[in-house]
Amino acid sequence: MDLRVYPSLLAGAELLACPIEELDEVIARELASNPALDRVDRPMSTGSADGLSSVAYQPSAAELLLSEVTPLLHRDDWWLAGWILADLDQRGFLGRDARSLSAELGVDEARVSTVIDAIRVVGPPGICAADTTECLLLQLEILEADGRAPHQLRKLITCHLPDLAKGRTGTVAAALGVDSGEVLALRDFLRTHLRPWAVLDAPASRPVPAAPPDIVIRATPDTPDEFEVVVASGSATVRLDPFWADLAADRHAAISPTERRRLREYLTRARTFLTGLEERAATLLRVARHVAVRQHRFLREGPAAHAPLTRAEVAAAIGVHESTVSRAVAGKRVRLPDGRVVGFATLFGASGSVQATLKAIVAAETRPLSDTELADELHARGYPVARRTVAKYRGQLGIPTHTCR
Repeated sequence: MDLRVYPSLLAGAELLACPIEELDEVIARELASNPALDRVDRPMSTGSADGLSSVAYQPSAAELLLSEVTPLLHRDDWWLAGWILADLDQRGFLGRDARSLSAELGVDEARVSTVIDAIRVVGPPGICAADTTECLLLQLEILEADGRAPHQLRKLITCHLPDLAKGRTGTVAAALGVDSGEVLALRDFLRTHLRPWAVLDAPASRPVPAAPPDIVIRATPDTPDEFEVVVASGSATVRLDPFWADLAADRHAAISPTERRRLREYLTRARTFLTGLEERAATLLRVARHVAVRQHRFLREGPAAHAPLTRAEVAAAIGVHESTVSRAVAGKRVRLPDGRVVGFATLFGASGSVQATLKAIVAAETRPLSDTELADELHARGYPVARRTVAKYRGQLGIPTHTCR
């Protein structure tokens, strides 16, 4: 017997990151390599999560990009790519550099940088930028590599965008050592060839394959306004093979010490794998139940009632690390009570109304409020967002800081 151990498959975090189709593949490989596991096929019934018929699923632009970037990354970093893509704002900005994100998530900076670089390889130019300046410079690198960028454009973008935006052509010309006409030519080139955002294009309408949901949220039969959550476990269940378990327990069986040791190794590995599957299902269920509670109005009334929700909030509520929630969400699909199958990440993020509420608060100010005060006011109105998130939304809406209002 050839014992081959797959540590990554045995890790609970890795199993948690698997969407349902991939989980079936993982289970099939483990069954093929470990004779101590036994497959138990279940009948497919329409009343169970696993028996639900697959329905057409239209992935979002971010989900399509995630599917393109994962082949460039180690499996351990797939969840991180999903987290970063989910955290981009409407302009495709990350709003901070790899070092800040590394400290925020407790992940090695080199891993964060690798994921960001991979996203930039397959994503639109300027994606994952910290701000407008970096977004423009990332796009400029492509033109520079082709020899199409004006010589002074990098310096203009790096040092003189505020003056250019205010029409101070003479000031910029003096700083660059050129005449005003050349500054205007640089401005026109910038406007024509670069853009101050990196928004993901909406996916084109096209046929998509049927997609089984990882999670099903459905109305309870007796109380339609309440929802129950079911986690799909794939097309088959696995268990310890009773024969192997009995053989390992039989001290008088006619097997050599070496064979008995290998037999026990297989059993240990099988138990570890089964524990990982149980932990995956339990974590997905805890995350999905909390999300269903927070998004109760969204599930009942539709997208207009979407509540702001972050992975960090869910992690704090159920007592796990934010990366655990990110792994649970990345690549997963959920079937909603109305029958639609959407990315689990759809139930996260800020709602459109939180930004409208922020604009209304600022418009009604009797004195300029700081970001902390704005966050407190939003929290009082049902939007528990952090100060940093307020600053991000304020920047998106073009609202200056309180010291400039």
